[in-house]
Parts: sequence; C-alpha cells; structure tokens
Amino acid sequence: MRTVSSVFAVLIGLSIFQPAVAADADKPKRSGHVCVGMSADGLEKRATPHLDSISKYADKYGVSAAMVKAVIAVESCYNTTAVSPKGAQGLMQLIPETAARFGVSDSFNSSQNIHGGTRYLGWLMKRYDGDLYKAIAAYNAGEGAVDKYQGIPPYNETQHYVRRVLTVYNRLSGEAVVLPAVATGKKGGRVSSVYQSPFGGKPGRSGWRTNKAKAPQLYKR
Repeated sequence: MRTVSSVFAVLIGLSIFQPAVAADADKPKRSGHVCVGMSADGLEKRATPHLDSISKYADKYGVSAAMVKAVIAVESCYNTTAVSPKGAQGLMQLIPETAARFGVSDSFNSSQNIHGGTRYLGWLMKRYDGDLYKAIAAYNAGEGAVDKYQGIPPYNETQHYVRRVLTVYNRLSGEAVVLPAVATGKKGGRVSSVYQSPFGGKPGRSGWRTNKAKAPQLYKR
C-alpha cells in the first residue's frame, strides 16, 4: 500500500512540474544576446562560414562589413535556421514581407538572407541620409516608427537593440561609436522619451556627405 502511495505521489509531483517545463520550452530563445557578450575573436569565428557573402554584399550596398556582422550577431547569433515568434527568419531575421521586398525567395539560404538583409540596411542608410542610429532602429522597429518619432522610437526593445548592435560593432571594428542613452520611465514596454541622434545635416547627397564625414568608418571605403 505504501508503494502505491509513493508512486501516486511521484505522479502528482510530475504533473505539477510539467507545465513549468512546457512554459520554458515555449519561451522565445534570445540567442542574439549570447553573441553580444562574445569576444571579437569569438564573433569572427561565428562569421567565418559567411564571410564571402558578407564581404560581397557589404561592398555592393555600401555598408560596413562589421555592421552586417553586428546585425547578424544580435538578430540570430549566426543561427541560419532561427525563427522568431513574429515569423522573422534566418541569419538577419527577415520577415516574409521584407524578404520579398528585397528579392529573397528562401530566407533560410544564408547567402540570400545576407543579400536581402544587407540590401535593406543599405537602403535604410540612404533613406536616413547616413544616420546610423535611425537606420538600425528602423531595421528593428520599421521605418514608420522611426519617421513618427524622428529618431529611435520610445520602445524599450528598440532602444536596447540599437545599443546591442553598436556594442558588437565597436568590438569588431575597434571604433568607439557613442551608444545612445536608454530613456527611463518605462510604462507598458515603452519609454518616456526619444533619443536624438547626433547625426543630421541636409537631406539627400549633402546630408549623406555630412554624416559620412562625422563617422567615415561606418561607410564603404
């Protein structure tokens, strides 16, 4: 009788703990955060299988190769099969609409994914006249949010995202791009103010030249 009771107790215990295990399994895995803490050597090792594509498309679209590596590190930590809870796919976490917009038919093909993601980054840099902070924020939150707030939007996720990308970029490049401040006063996943980028200047070619002069290391040499 005692044996039966013991077995019954074990079964009850398992039933109590099972939902917690399932809940943990359902949580999105923030693999990109692992890469943020890596050394430059560790990050370069992760990038090695993809260097040809990174160099090719960074050069083609006028984006620093170190910036492409940094975005990949934060987005997926070089996991070619990564899928986010929102459906973003592959190394540079392209949502299907963005993939189609930039000519990517298979987001799990690493070369195609890097092509599409780098092309998008280059497009954003031109759209924002070389304003690095706005371009990175738009990659995360979309152009609409950046346009609405005229800077990094007051979203906690996006403000930390920009800091993570720049942290990795600085480590890979040896540069010291200033990290944007994260506003305080969070409420419902938002923050109370918008970080104003130090970039600026006139729109178009003159703005691009002005911002390139401020941070030439971020542009194609």
